[in-house]
Amino acid sequence: MGQDIFRCKWLTGVVSSLLAAAIGAAPSVFPTGMTISKPGVQPGYVVFGAPDGSAYAIDVKGQVAAKWSAPEANTLIGYARPLANGNLLARTSVARQAAAAAGGYAEAAAVPSSVEFGQDGKLVWKYTDSVRGLHHDLERMENGNTLFVCANDIDRPDISKRKLRDDCLIEVDKAGKVVWEWKTIDHLDELGLPQEAKDAIMNGYGGTRTGLGAPPATSAFDYLHMNAASPIPSGLGYTDPRFRAGNIVVSYRYINTIAVIDRASGKIVWKMVGVSIGQHHTHFIPPGLPGAGHLLVFDNGLVDENTNPMRISSRPNSRVLEIDPLTDKIVWHYSADMSNRPIWTFYSHYISGAQRQPNGNTLICEGANGRIFEVTPAGEIVWEFVNPYAKKEGNSTDNTVFRAAKVPEGWLQAKK
Repeated sequence: MGQDIFRCKWLTGVVSSLLAAAIGAAPSVFPTGMTISKPGVQPGYVVFGAPDGSAYAIDVKGQVAAKWSAPEANTLIGYARPLANGNLLARTSVARQAAAAAGGYAEAAAVPSSVEFGQDGKLVWKYTDSVRGLHHDLERMENGNTLFVCANDIDRPDISKRKLRDDCLIEVDKAGKVVWEWKTIDHLDELGLPQEAKDAIMNGYGGTRTGLGAPPATSAFDYLHMNAASPIPSGLGYTDPRFRAGNIVVSYRYINTIAVIDRASGKIVWKMVGVSIGQHHTHFIPPGLPGAGHLLVFDNGLVDENTNPMRISSRPNSRVLEIDPLTDKIVWHYSADMSNRPIWTFYSHYISGAQRQPNGNTLICEGANGRIFEVTPAGEIVWEFVNPYAKKEGNSTDNTVFRAAKVPEGWLQAKK
């Protein structure tokens, strides 16, 4: 009997440990800072915004090469992305509002303003929107304009009994003028939602999002949750008009859907449903890089049970997918087992991203754990860095990283 009780307790402990690891997968080693460094890493600097409200550039030795504070008083930097001209484009939030956002969601919660600032920390450009909430993604376009993911609260009783938070896109020129706008609600039928999903949206999913990273409560219902948008770059050589340069690929987290929007007509001309779960950072690999023209996607693996109208089961591990949009086939992927590790050791239930490198490696941001690492095509981890620039939230420490990008070694000295 005693042995049976011991065996039962041991099995319970093992199961509990596996579940805990699956729910909050830890980095491969526990200290923060650079934890792995091997030959074969792509030279350059990794740039990211941290929960302490600053942005950082980290070299391949794990050292801080540059640190930036927000260019305006009493504001914090959220997601920051490096620009080719040596500046940074960032979301900013008022410090007291950021402090009130739970679970690291300040990186993605709607804000009124975004800024561009130089490496000297000085403000270069600012866009403020008094009509829409700017959230999640923003990207500088080839024509010099800026693409924003945004949202409006609308009342559509024919679609939902609750007020909807409808995701939109806007293109803003250097003067701050909106020159193009696209609203999900105008193209909802083109997403081809099944009746079960339509019914769930009509009833408001029957609950409120409660998981980690839940957004602050609002009166409107975040029904699809667009979390990424990126223009298709020129020079990919596509003759298929669906993938012409300037069309925009977007990600809808709650319906596990990636879609391409035709920039001229506004129609959704391509979509992929259910290949990824709760995905982030959907974008086309730029020309000149291995895999150019393919989609690169961070496949999180989780959508909160209260915000999952497609009723697709979650899995306790993440993947990075490279997809050929012409065939809809996965041509490469990364999961932890490729690094000879338990598959649940790579898992971020939200945020996160991936970036293809010139040498064929892929930089991966496991955002929920603040882990940034680089893998070879075969899955060997050649570099790993765990974000130490955290903030305290009650009894917990938040070191999440919304997204990270590597820039060439000369980027810090770029002439503007």
